[in-house]
Amino acid sequence: MNKALQVAVSELESHLPELERQRASDTFANDLYEAAYYWCELGHWVLEKNTKVNYPERARGERELLAKLREILRNKSAEGQLRYGPLLDTGAEIISMVGAVQPPRDGHLGFLRIVRQCFRFLQTDYSFSIVDEQPTSIRFSSGAIYIRLDFSKDPWDSCLFGPESPEKKFSIYDLLFLNHDERYRTLPEKLEVSTESEVESWFKFLADVFKQYGHGVLRNDPAIFERLARAQAERDEEYRQQMDKLHR
Repeated sequence: MNKALQVAVSELESHLPELERQRASDTFANDLYEAAYYWCELGHWVLEKNTKVNYPERARGERELLAKLREILRNKSAEGQLRYGPLLDTGAEIISMVGAVQPPRDGHLGFLRIVRQCFRFLQTDYSFSIVDEQPTSIRFSSGAIYIRLDFSKDPWDSCLFGPESPEKKFSIYDLLFLNHDERYRTLPEKLEVSTESEVESWFKFLADVFKQYGHGVLRNDPAIFERLARAQAERDEEYRQQMDKLHR
């Protein structure tokens, strides 16, 4: 499949410069350029064995876009259909091949397997369920509370949690600050998560913090999120003051 995909991507890429020149004067050419550029990008990700992408899910969305573009093209002139029809056909080939690529069951660098293991206590002890999985993200929910874990180099983005409705976002910093745990000061600005062992080390740390301090959050205790909101505001103010001192 890789050879066929490479041929299709190269073919579609060869038309991108012409489409780009037409973007300003032709709305359809603009839409097709943006779609074709992304289809080529998807193809390259497959060829590069990028395991961060949920290819079947991406392909579903692109099939819907492809159908809309085909419908618009049917109302174009015969010349337009002759010019653009083959490009949509090539795009369809790329989307079909991309959609057949299954992401690794364990996620990128074992992310999903590691998180399922580290946070299994959410399901066994607090009746949470996994409600969404992607190669680089997973969302647990109890119905009232969610925890979203992401493969990210940003510690804040890697772990967000809060009430489902209205949805609010709290981070591991807030949970540590609320519990007077000085580790909130020493979390790295950027995470090293380029190997499975680094991924495991970070998410095990997050799981241990929840086991230590997260009982009230996971049980949805009364007023826990009001307390977290105050802690978040205090931590933000502390950070602002630190930045003011730094830049004086």
